[in-house]
Amino acid sequence: MNSRKGIYRMLAAVSVCLMMQGFVWAGVMPIVPPQTPGTGPSDVKDIQSRIYQSIEKQARNVLTKVHLWEGDPTLKLITESKHEEHWIRPNTGAVIGLSFLCRFGPYDENITGVSKETLLNGTILPMMRYLIAIHLTGNRTASNGKQWGSQWQSAHWAHMLGRGAWWIWADLPPDVREGVCKVVAHEADRIEATTPPSAIDNDTKSEENAWNSQILSVAVTLMPEDARRAAWEQAFQKWALSSYLRPADKSEYRVVDGKPVCEQFTGANIHDDFTVENHGRVHPDYMSCFTLSMACLVDFRMSGRTAPQAVFYNTSEIYENLKWFALPGGGFLYPNGQDWELMRDPEWFFLHTMMASQAGDPDAWQMAKICLGDQEKMQARSDSGTVFLDDEYFFPSTLSDLIYYDAMAWLALEYRNPIKDRPEMRQGVRRLDGGKLILNRTPASIHAFSWNVKFMAQVVSMDMDRVTSPHPLSGFGHIRISGKEDELSPHLRSADVHNTSRGFKVKVEADYGGIIDAIMTFRSKQDGSWKISEKLMAHSDMESEEIATGLIGILNNPHWIYERGERSLSLDGKSYVIPSGSGIECQAKVNTLAVDDRMQIRSTKPLHIHYCGATKADRCRYTDELYLNYSRGQKSWKAGDVISTFSATVSFIKPSKPE
Repeated sequence: MNSRKGIYRMLAAVSVCLMMQGFVWAGVMPIVPPQTPGTGPSDVKDIQSRIYQSIEKQARNVLTKVHLWEGDPTLKLITESKHEEHWIRPNTGAVIGLSFLCRFGPYDENITGVSKETLLNGTILPMMRYLIAIHLTGNRTASNGKQWGSQWQSAHWAHMLGRGAWWIWADLPPDVREGVCKVVAHEADRIEATTPPSAIDNDTKSEENAWNSQILSVAVTLMPEDARRAAWEQAFQKWALSSYLRPADKSEYRVVDGKPVCEQFTGANIHDDFTVENHGRVHPDYMSCFTLSMACLVDFRMSGRTAPQAVFYNTSEIYENLKWFALPGGGFLYPNGQDWELMRDPEWFFLHTMMASQAGDPDAWQMAKICLGDQEKMQARSDSGTVFLDDEYFFPSTLSDLIYYDAMAWLALEYRNPIKDRPEMRQGVRRLDGGKLILNRTPASIHAFSWNVKFMAQVVSMDMDRVTSPHPLSGFGHIRISGKEDELSPHLRSADVHNTSRGFKVKVEADYGGIIDAIMTFRSKQDGSWKISEKLMAHSDMESEEIATGLIGILNNPHWIYERGERSLSLDGKSYVIPSGSGIECQAKVNTLAVDDRMQIRSTKPLHIHYCGATKADRCRYTDELYLNYSRGQKSWKAGDVISTFSATVSFIKPSKPE
């Protein structure tokens, strides 16, 4: 291997001035050793060691998925051969993750199952050549007859290929170097020539702009002598800054990278309160996507350069919101529901590590360690090395993405600034009118109400087991009416929100299909109690078949690290066990009920409750449904009739000690 490396380096030296189709492909930026970091936590090296071992185990699992391409048995991939996201991104993610192991850290072939030389020559190079060949700049097509490139997300996929190549440049043959540079230059030129888009409501362009910025950074590291370098660098700064601009930034005279922000304004992508909407909701997962452009800080540090200020713009304020959403177990509260997987704790390790190591946030280091601990617990459940079990994810690039971001976290710690470790617990009320949500953090639970497009009322345990699920009808429910095939979901008419620093009260007027009117009140108190009251009235003459309101989703997963695979239910002292996925139903008239002796619900008047166990997972989680107001059977109502009323107080037992 050493002789081969020497040959490649000699070829690189000979060809350093060779121009190929407009770019220099041999003279990449050298990677400089990390500077001695400043003072910080004593456990940084231990964390790096733990994450490196986790990456090696994940790589062992990914390597089992590598196979020969039917179109050319000298080339390899881990998916079917197609040209779109779900068939390119998993491969580029695997390439960069494996390239990291090939270049950095205390590689242990006893963990990965292969030597470094086999990893390089038997997997990385055949995978790189496959990706190069079927790109628009290549001379082959995927097995579906199409090439990838110039697509919505293709710059994101290409940057992983390019960054991985940069790391192992000395080991790459000339044809791979040339091919990678062609791919990267093509995608970088396309982004450089485009104006960053913008949108605030429903579908932000923030994460798209952030991921597009990365290809420009990688282009510079691979082709620093190219005539287009200045244009790529300017475009990187522009795209990174554009990602998280607010409407208020149109009038912001603060100077960033030598110019007032208002003179660089290309359109807003986030609300003025630093909330971010995507998928039709305020979405914490997309609020974290500033790490896409911030990850390029590692490129700059590894090449001894100073990054533009744009990569930090508005990120600390967005992260502050995420701290208010953060739960003790490593996940987030989802005020508008979660359409991705819920148990994504390992994926937030990189977010917190970047904020700790690059931005000096004093709360981030503790949260990073929580997420890493969750990852290790998850990985320990299987001998394969995988972190996520098969039924815990549905996005095809989940496994390779995690290896990549873990690798970037390791490098961020290697090239870190001084890390501050002075965490402070957020408690009290945070109201975000841009995102149309309010929450109250108490020692035992967190309460939230959202009056956005996706309106919800939630109470979540402030413990490692969050207990409740972000059910899309949380706090409300559904109603079935004779003559209507589908169940009726609520429509929000108005929400009157009042708060102090210690709690909030929301009065809601809603309707179910314009047929039943609902007046509801949600009250959050400093003592951790969450009171919900409801009054349903017939808007017109009608006949009901099922009333199922006051909904609380209960998580009941079979093998989540902080759950037991069952829930215990106590109804006025009578106990039931609800195994995960069992579909068991319980219906009763009670004044008190409890779930696992953790969540307690009380009412002065009897509640007609219905507990319905899930029979299958939805979005990779099992959510049982607990209705506090339930009745079934045909009943006739006249306009103005009061159909039902109820009032209940929900509380959680405060955790005795942190885990």
